[in-house]
Amino acid sequence: MRFLSAVLVVVMCGLFGCDKAASEKHTIVLYTSVDESVVRPLIDRFTQQTGIAVKLQTDTEATKSVGLAERLRAEKSSPRCDVWWGNEVFHTVRLTDEGLFAPYQSPAAKDVRGQYRDAQNRWAGVGIRARVIGVAPSIKDKVHGLSDLVDPQYKGKVCLGNVGIGTISGHVAALYVQWGDEKADAFFKALVANDAKMVGGNTDVAQQIAAGNFLLGLTDNDDIAATQAAGGKIEMALPDQSDVGTLAMPTTVALIQRADVQDDAKKLIDYLLSSETEQQLIAAKYAGWSVRAADTDFRAMKVDYATIAKAMPDAARRSGAILEKR
Repeated sequence: MRFLSAVLVVVMCGLFGCDKAASEKHTIVLYTSVDESVVRPLIDRFTQQTGIAVKLQTDTEATKSVGLAERLRAEKSSPRCDVWWGNEVFHTVRLTDEGLFAPYQSPAAKDVRGQYRDAQNRWAGVGIRARVIGVAPSIKDKVHGLSDLVDPQYKGKVCLGNVGIGTISGHVAALYVQWGDEKADAFFKALVANDAKMVGGNTDVAQQIAAGNFLLGLTDNDDIAATQAAGGKIEMALPDQSDVGTLAMPTTVALIQRADVQDDAKKLIDYLLSSETEQQLIAAKYAGWSVRAADTDFRAMKVDYATIAKAMPDAARRSGAILEKR
């Protein structure tokens, strides 16, 4: 009887593909707001090394990190992805607080500095980006801090990205946390008085300066590097290095909270958090600094990322209302 049952199973699987279905590996789905041109070669290398297939879901420049964060929230009860790789830390912290990530102590993160990883192992950083000022070559030695953005000599020649998206939103919140509401409001009012323009995202800021439409503007280090690589004439200034410093932002990797966590997802996380991947990010000029180094060669703002993350909605609302003259 057992023999006949076994034969029947073999026959049925031959007819309906049971064997194939049972042997198929789960394809790991990665949601990432890191630039696809940077991510794709890394993931291709991971697949070549491990045989694990990875499906990428990336974000657009216009909704950097925000779009994928909202998608992840919408899918909370039935997650469609396995791993999150954010291009900054602020939305990652907010998603962590909402219970979207599972604890996972990756051995690859053991040497990541404490400020760049979650105490409960729900996320860890790899590679640091910084908020910088993009500068036209003609004034590259004259710009040193955020105060230059409101200098009347540059009236009508200053640009910045939409304060409600990505690293821009995090930077705005950091200013409100560090300065307080009154001083931060005054800064954004001074930008309006200086006829500063919002032009889209960080890439738009760098490209507009390189095109000669503006002289300076706030963006990220990787957007400067990408514009330079494309032949754009633009320089980078790290703001306020003799004062409070600028905002340092690690990219962040997390395991999605789901009932069927895959070992392959953890392998992908180990790979993304490795020092080798970090060096690739730096070589690609996406990240500028390591989360492992004892210190960086620029002065970073002393901030608490969780505090900034909580301040983001109100800071974006306040600054946006000022800039849009509402």
